[in-house]
Amino acid sequence: MPKKQLITEHRVLQLATFAGKIVLTSGGEVYRVEDIIARIGQHFNLKIDCFATLTCIIVSGKNIDDEVVSLVERISSRSTNLDKIHQVHKLINEIEKYSFSELKKSLEDINKISPYGFGMNFIASALGAASFVVSFKGGPNDFAAAFVAGCGVALFSYIISGLQLNSFFINLISGAICAFVSNLFYVNGIITTPSISIISSLMLLVPGVAFINSIRDIIAGDLVSGTSRAMEVLMIGGAIAIGAGLVTKLFFNFGGF
Repeated sequence: MPKKQLITEHRVLQLATFAGKIVLTSGGEVYRVEDIIARIGQHFNLKIDCFATLTCIIVSGKNIDDEVVSLVERISSRSTNLDKIHQVHKLINEIEKYSFSELKKSLEDINKISPYGFGMNFIASALGAASFVVSFKGGPNDFAAAFVAGCGVALFSYIISGLQLNSFFINLISGAICAFVSNLFYVNGIITTPSISIISSLMLLVPGVAFINSIRDIIAGDLVSGTSRAMEVLMIGGAIAIGAGLVTKLFFNFGGF
């Protein structure tokens, strides 16, 4: 018969930090991460103090002997997965129903949730980029140009998904792909202006969730994380602009316009 493991303060810290890490790496706000960690500690009668940034989670608590137990978790990469955030938040709202082992198993299952496959991302990127053409009052040819550009961005994202590349470089190349496809359609006389299809396809890259989260973090009083996230948004926006601008300039210099 297996020996039952004692629920120590350190194990509670590990579990709470694991839950916070899932939310943070999925694009959640810092105040939400700190709240989830504190609520898990409260459920197991441990007062946890937490300090989280975009790259690190620091937690500490006192055991029954009044000794401080602490844990530091480094965050190396982040993405956007709203489903994981929702599942963790739902789990914590019903935390009274779970034992320690059940809560740990549920969090591990949530962490294993895989993002959409290449096929779904490919279709969504193509249709998403093309759909913005309607908002910008473009024509059928602009729709086609944005559709192809969206396909190009999705294909590039899939190719480099296994590489740990800098987000600045990824967004720079993605912006360049959008501009290249649109300008290629333009110089071949398929569209009358490349601007609509360029802007439409670039909308795929706009870090809207990160921008909103930066504002929410600042409003919640997390100035360090909010400012850091805002700077990240500016960096991504700059990379997109540089990539699209360089390609458009090259087309201009070589007689594309």
